[in-house]
Amino acid sequence: MDNKMLPIMPLLIFFLVTLSGCWDEVQIEERAFLSAVAIDLAEDDGGKAILELTEQIIVPAGLGTITEPGGGKAYRNISRTGEGIFETNRDISRQENRKMDVEHLDLVIISKELAEQEDMLANVLDVFVRQEYMRRGIFIVVADNKAKTLLNVEPEHVKIPAEYITEIMENAESVATMKPIQIGDVQEKLLINRSFTVPLLTEVADNSIYYQGIAVIAEKPNKLVDTLTGADAKGRQFITGGAQDGSVTTEVEGEQATFEITGSSSDYKLLNRDKNALEFQVDISLTAAIREYFGTVDFYKEENLKIFEQAFEKEVKKLSEIAVRKMKDELQVDVLDFDKYLRIHHNKLWNEIKQDWDHGENYFSESKITINVKGTITQPGTSVRVNSRGD
Repeated sequence: MDNKMLPIMPLLIFFLVTLSGCWDEVQIEERAFLSAVAIDLAEDDGGKAILELTEQIIVPAGLGTITEPGGGKAYRNISRTGEGIFETNRDISRQENRKMDVEHLDLVIISKELAEQEDMLANVLDVFVRQEYMRRGIFIVVADNKAKTLLNVEPEHVKIPAEYITEIMENAESVATMKPIQIGDVQEKLLINRSFTVPLLTEVADNSIYYQGIAVIAEKPNKLVDTLTGADAKGRQFITGGAQDGSVTTEVEGEQATFEITGSSSDYKLLNRDKNALEFQVDISLTAAIREYFGTVDFYKEENLKIFEQAFEKEVKKLSEIAVRKMKDELQVDVLDFDKYLRIHHNKLWNEIKQDWDHGENYFSESKITINVKGTITQPGTSVRVNSRGD
């Protein structure tokens, strides 16, 4: 060998090793892509909870391609029981002939029964937060019955149940539903010790799932304490400004009328600083359109439109006050975002009361909340703004 080559030999060897490709790479056809996880409470073994973990794994052959449709199922569900999520997941991997890939996990489903166990929800989600390759954008939902049954639903137009469930949450057009919540959002609530809400789903047929309402998770005792459906859920969404879609139905002059919500926002005000008797005012602003009316009143006439506007605002105010009574007086749990408002706009006061906001002294339950509604009803070619002030 030419002596001139000797000085650069180490460099050549270095490039030979580093540029030789991904020697430890796992080919895509050798991976098992995890799409969803369902967690149920299997049994209570002498005071020790036994969990059932169900994992939904994508079968690429069932998906097919644009030019060649796949045949058979595009997924498979594997279930195992154990005392912890991590070890049970390892046990499931013994039934899978490919390396599990968790980077495509989109959904975690928790059964209502499990979420009602104190500290259980926080402990379960902690495993997903700690996982090295787990995304914070994973959706989390509560199943009204068994969580794994939602992964067995076979919709007619979607090949993977997990995809169907995420689309339900993203496309829900009802005032009684909330926006999807991600594991990162839940982790933040747990870290700052605050109550929060999670979407509530239920199976209604072998091929259909219903977005039933909202699950309420209390800071203390750190568990699911109730669920909001119907008027409770609608009122909560109006107060928090989350009612961006959906409709409200009420009576106008004895006949049914339906209003479509086209925009919603809310503004909170603190009227005093007495922590033992705090007073809040919530101003709800809405825009809506009349979509259905069974009566004979001509709402295209401006003098008659006022009747519809008043009926609409009265109904929104009623629903909102129902939610206040439910959360403040009955459950005494704040998932109406008053804690968030105080933390941002009245931080000094918040630091004094946050340890006893919706538990202990429970300043939230002792507060007074007044609801005001301002609505704009639109129709082709005209827009009229109205005001309805609270008592």
